[in-house]
Amino acid sequence: MTMKKIFKVASIFFVLSFFMFSFVQAQEKGAQAEKKDEEIKKMPDGSYRAKGYDEATRPDDNYLAKFHAIDVVSKLMRQNLDEIYLIKVIVSNFPDKGWSADYDKLYNGYKEGMELYFKRNIIYSRSKLEKNQSDIRELFKKIIDEYRKQAEAVLNECAGKVLLLHLDVSSRIDPNRFDALYTNQLRLRVAYGQLDDAESSVYEKYFIGSIYHLRMARAYGISILEDLSATPQERESVQNKYKVIKADNLNRIYAEQAVKKEEKK
Repeated sequence: MTMKKIFKVASIFFVLSFFMFSFVQAQEKGAQAEKKDEEIKKMPDGSYRAKGYDEATRPDDNYLAKFHAIDVVSKLMRQNLDEIYLIKVIVSNFPDKGWSADYDKLYNGYKEGMELYFKRNIIYSRSKLEKNQSDIRELFKKIIDEYRKQAEAVLNECAGKVLLLHLDVSSRIDPNRFDALYTNQLRLRVAYGQLDDAESSVYEKYFIGSIYHLRMARAYGISILEDLSATPQERESVQNKYKVIKADNLNRIYAEQAVKKEEKK
């Protein structure tokens, strides 16, 4: 056999050996990847799949992402908690509106985000808390719609009272009634201004601000109705009618059962 043939055979052998080695190495890597993938699936907290993510939705998990997540999580932990407490008060005061399931979803979402934070999984904690913030805003929109209806109903009643006072002859000759008319007319204008501010806050996506503006509108309206009550009995009737809304305006839970127990004492 000549040297040329020997070199040719050696070259073929080398090429075949290289491909065989590459093939075996690729199989080993594939097997290791499959094994690792299966291990990740079984991990209760360590995998993105266990948290409901896939390759298309899981957040970036690198040093820079963790650095930014720290500030975001710190802010959302405080903000979401304050807003969830506000929602708890509202849901408790208006149980007939069907918001309990939405509140439970917010509570559980915040709890999951906090659990991940305490496990030092800051990336997924941020993702959960951002989703929690989005859910809070959706419930705020429902609450704002209901608040607006309540505020408009109260202010329409106020407008009727003010109109009657305008048409009352005694309002023109009695200084006290004229002062009451003037004062409550100004209050009514301010209350309707609060409705406009609430609408602007929604446009700016400042939903919690919209809720506060609508609470102010309701508070002004109830104050007008109380002030324009002709008799103590009428004033007491207004207070009883709007007792839950008055407590809600102060961010308090009106507990009917607790009130009844106090009255019995």
